[in-house]
Amino acid sequence: MAANGISTLTLKRTRQDTKLAKATAKREGKTVAANGDVSGSTNTSAVAYRARNTLTIGQLPTRYNASSNTGALVDNANSGGLVTGRPWTE
Repeated sequence: MAANGISTLTLKRTRQDTKLAKATAKREGKTVAANGDVSGSTNTSAVAYRARNTLTIGQLPTRYNASSNTGALVDNANSGGLVTGRPWTE
């Protein structure tokens, strides 16, 4: 079991959303502890800070089903082609 508790979440979609939330916090330069707790405010001088720190869910190629681990995946057609830096935007 991971210290951050993500692996214990029942639904894959919940795990996906939790991982993305923590990744967003890191990209904003916030502190993410080993147990998954996020603290602090946006810090542009942090080593992990990235200008592309806004998550755009629609740019993910695939999303898990929201209510079932065996349900249909949500496939993004990526019309117009893949976007640089996806799913992160400035």
